[in-house]
Amino acid sequence: MNFIGVVGQLRLLLSFVPDTLSPRHPVTLVDINTGLLLKQLFNAVSAVSLLALVALGLFIVFGMMKVINMAHGEFFMLGAYAMWQLLERGVNFWVNLALAALAVGCFGIVLERSIVRRLYARGDLSTLLATFGLSILLQRGVAIAFGDRPQFVASPISGGPTILGNTYPTYQVLVMLLAMAVIAAVLILFLRTDFGLRARATIVNPRMAAALGVDTARMNALSFALGSALAGFAGALAAPLLSVVPTMGLDWVVRSFLVVIVAGVGSIWAALGGAAIVGGWETGFTAAYDATYAQITVLIIVWALVLVRPRGLFTGRWRRGTR
Repeated sequence: MNFIGVVGQLRLLLSFVPDTLSPRHPVTLVDINTGLLLKQLFNAVSAVSLLALVALGLFIVFGMMKVINMAHGEFFMLGAYAMWQLLERGVNFWVNLALAALAVGCFGIVLERSIVRRLYARGDLSTLLATFGLSILLQRGVAIAFGDRPQFVASPISGGPTILGNTYPTYQVLVMLLAMAVIAAVLILFLRTDFGLRARATIVNPRMAAALGVDTARMNALSFALGSALAGFAGALAAPLLSVVPTMGLDWVVRSFLVVIVAGVGSIWAALGGAAIVGGWETGFTAAYDATYAQITVLIIVWALVLVRPRGLFTGRWRRGTR
């Protein structure tokens, strides 16, 4: 390593040392490394929880209906804009989370009944083209209605605890807890209820499920609404952490598809595992090097996994567990 590289590493190390050093409370190298590790772990869990929430909605739609919904990122965007607009009208922030999820879920039902239902039975790329066109329409429609200028949503809770020189925003902690709570609720819904049994039967073998009396059309509509609502809820939840712009959903839909590709569509647990792999690796690599390099390495990992396990990492385990 040359002299410039050594200086850069020293500056990076010193940047994590708290400003309030004193002879009575020295900070050791172990404290610095521990603080940095905890901060990066916190950022990784935060990123994975939100990504898992968005990818879970896409997984439900793709796994059950085999619909490649290119507008899923726009559902995330609509949730963020719903949060911003409701706050502008004086509605409580926490109430807005439920209202945004409900509004985007209802929009998903309308979309499924009016467009998607007519196309997914064809078994071609019609749904991909239709939802891609819808994503462009939603982006431009929102831009015309509210403008391209970024909008900002104030966090309902400010501040946060400081541990080993690093601050952990309280709202970001709540985002993780809420995302995990919603994910746990969805898991219980799919694994412990009659709805979940019918939904899993529709995922595994829709023809057999229909022959056994399952209303697969109704299950598809409800599942599409649930997947849309999850994306809308995630967008509303992430609004204080991001710039609210019409194109904000593009990055999320791409990463969500990468999660589905990595995990496969055999189990609802697969979406969580895929989100942990994609989100955790991307966050860790971004902290060590650069966000662009992180995205490149994620694409390389996905490409390699597709060659080795084209049906996803967790597909085989699900099939053995559901027999």
